[in-house]
Formats: sequence, C-alpha cells, structure tokens
Amino acid sequence: MTMNTLPPVAKSFFAFCKKCDADRYHVVLAHTSATSAKIKCEICGSQKTYSLPKAQTKTGKPLTGAAAKKREQTMNSRKSSHKNEYEMLMANDGASTSNYNMKGKFEKNTKLQHPKFGLGFIKDAATDKIEVVFEDEVRTLIHNRQ
Repeated sequence: MTMNTLPPVAKSFFAFCKKCDADRYHVVLAHTSATSAKIKCEICGSQKTYSLPKAQTKTGKPLTGAAAKKREQTMNSRKSSHKNEYEMLMANDGASTSNYNMKGKFEKNTKLQHPKFGLGFIKDAATDKIEVVFEDEVRTLIHNRQ
C-alpha cells in the first residue's frame, strides 16, 4: 500500500523509524511541502522529515517486473517474520496472562493483555521497561511505576 497524500497534521500513521529500526507509529507535526512532512516517532521521540514514497526509479520509469516483485517480497518477508514470531510465542501454553497496567511489574515470558494493542507476549523485561510482541509489531512499554 502506498500513500498518495500526506496524512493530516496531528494524526498518527505507520512508518519505518531508523532510530528504533522498526515500523512504528509517527505523529505528523507539520507539512513542510506538498510531498513532505515533519514527523515524530511515538516510541523514541525522534523527529525526521517524511516524504511521500516515489514509485519510480531514477530513470523516471515506474517499477515493473523484477524490481517491483523484489520490493513486494521484502515488505512481505518483514511482515511474515514478525507474524511467525508472534504465533510461535503465543503458542506457549505455560505462560500466564496478565492485564497491562504501567504500575504493575511483569516478568519475561508472560502473556499480556493490553487495552489498546490486544494480546501480546513479553519478550524481554528490564527494571522499568518491557518489550512486548503484539500481532502488529514489537512495542516497548513502561512498567513497575510507583
């Protein structure tokens, strides 16, 4: 799916974050031109300029054949590898399920029910942050806040 227009200011949309090295939700801060906008990652807070994707090569011709197929395969493999990880982790029947609350303390290898993101699996736990694999992406959440 490619976007033809920029998302509205103050709205969130899904894009790749280089700092997080993952697909994340970003908030549009301002439109800087008809094809670019200033955006901010909702996870790490990094700001960057987002430009509408170009579906053409440097020669000005649209991507067709092998180039278009390769791009599609790359995008599908990224989604597929995450889906496989999610399904494999969720198959762990021995894991207990907890409801998410940022004041609660959570352990690694626990299933987590989040009110917005749904069912996930805690892949890693630090003192104040947990890394949770949800169906759509891996998210870093806060926990153990008093």
